[in-house]
Amino acid sequence: MGIPFCPTRCAYCSFVSNSVEKSFHLVEPYLEALDREIDSAAGMVKELGLRVKSFYMGGGTPTTLTAEQMDRLLGRLSEQFDLSGVLEHTVEAGRPDTITEEKLRVLRRNGVTRVSINPQTMNDETLRRIGRDHTSAQTESTFLLARELG
Repeated sequence: MGIPFCPTRCAYCSFVSNSVEKSFHLVEPYLEALDREIDSAAGMVKELGLRVKSFYMGGGTPTTLTAEQMDRLLGRLSEQFDLSGVLEHTVEAGRPDTITEEKLRVLRRNGVTRVSINPQTMNDETLRRIGRDHTSAQTESTFLLARELG
């Protein structure tokens, strides 16, 4: 599942994504369309007798969404799909500047088993040059918080 929004557009990025600052008005309509797509895909999976074995939510940066938006989206997913056989339930949380304790709790509560925190580099000057609005220290503290919350 793709969430094409990020806090900023990184210089190296080749993904379809938009700075949430410039496209904030598109987030809710996108999530509404995604709800319809979840319903449609779930119907197809049920009709064909398939089982979901893995789930990956990437981006952009999915943790750009608010905790409430993520909770609603992941809740919709688990309502529509049988996720009992999922071996890995991953959410890419690539930007430490978008991760909060509340969001991590939402992920945990919704069955996420893997969170990918990806700073791209631990060199603060490089982070600044590529357009990332966080530091290597934020990456470390966010990682420790995620580990502490399980």
